[in-house]
Amino acid sequence: MHLRAAAAAGLTLAMILGATLAGPTLAATTLNVGVGVGSGTVSGNVYTPGEVTILVGDSVKFAVNSDEPHSITFGNGPADAPPPFWPVAGFTAPAPDAPEPINLGTATYNGTGFLNTSLIGKGSSATVTFTAAGTFGFICVIHPGMAGKVNVVASGTTTTQAEADTRAQATRDAILGQVAPLTASTEAEVKQTKRSDGTSLWDIYATALTDPGPQPGGGTGFLELLQFMPPSFNVTAGDTVRWNSSAVHTVTFPAAGQDPTTIDPFTAPVTTATVYDGESFYNSGLFVFGGGPTSYELTFPKAGSFPYICALHWPLGQKGTIVVAANPNVTLPPTDIRPGVPDAPADAPPWVILGLLVGLFGVSAVAGTLVLRRR
Repeated sequence: MHLRAAAAAGLTLAMILGATLAGPTLAATTLNVGVGVGSGTVSGNVYTPGEVTILVGDSVKFAVNSDEPHSITFGNGPADAPPPFWPVAGFTAPAPDAPEPINLGTATYNGTGFLNTSLIGKGSSATVTFTAAGTFGFICVIHPGMAGKVNVVASGTTTTQAEADTRAQATRDAILGQVAPLTASTEAEVKQTKRSDGTSLWDIYATALTDPGPQPGGGTGFLELLQFMPPSFNVTAGDTVRWNSSAVHTVTFPAAGQDPTTIDPFTAPVTTATVYDGESFYNSGLFVFGGGPTSYELTFPKAGSFPYICALHWPLGQKGTIVVAANPNVTLPPTDIRPGVPDAPADAPPWVILGLLVGLFGVSAVAGTLVLRRR
């Protein structure tokens, strides 16, 4: 009996020692990563932070912090659809009329296949649990140059939430610190070309953005200002204004009394008239979208103050005004035509832009792909 008791005691001690030497079993953790920064017309297209390291079995919760929608996309989507229209994959897709913010729940990812949140708005979130070691890159499908990566390791040093938060703040500070310099540099590029008849051609801008580049918190991204540059611009009667853009926007003058919510930026007709009559509907169409134009110009023969919008981003504040002073020394050109107001179906409710909110990128052939939702 004494021998059996000693043996049992020895076995218990061995088990305790074995457990101690093996170390504690760590519970899986979830690391929080932000998506986008800025509000209103300021769109910082970055992940905060853009690079983290976690253990196999751990998770990353992505949450959108900007007024601009974004996606979290791993892998390549269907070849028969442009990236902005890639569907939700790996998560349970919300109902088409589900109100935002939404929580897509948790999906697993082993580094292969396609995982996509689709476009989600401010306050929305999605969690990814990583089941295999490796380095896994992800992107936002509507902002080329906005990218990050998750390093998944079997053991070793990982990113703590405190470290992630510090790096996230560094990226936010760097992006938002560019707002004033970008505004100043873009407005400094406004150009006046004087013409022989005493009028001028003015080149202004329908957006401003920095080049995508590495961020302090890891990953890459860029700043876009969803603003007309400058937002209020003074000219003289007879002058022509040319808006230039490297991103997807419109220059749209609603007709007198027209509700902007009735203007669908994807179907509103492009106005061929080049002389503004002060009261009819004029529209550039979508810059860059599908290889669309990168500029639009109008001549202003009448004195007055004429407001206009970007049909995509006016809910975020992208609005402008052309202020025209009288010019008695110039013979004013006649207006070409009265473009009128595009008809809307009688039973159509107002259009609302799912990307109310989308400051789409410039340069890409797939630029400008937003999803419209009816209210």
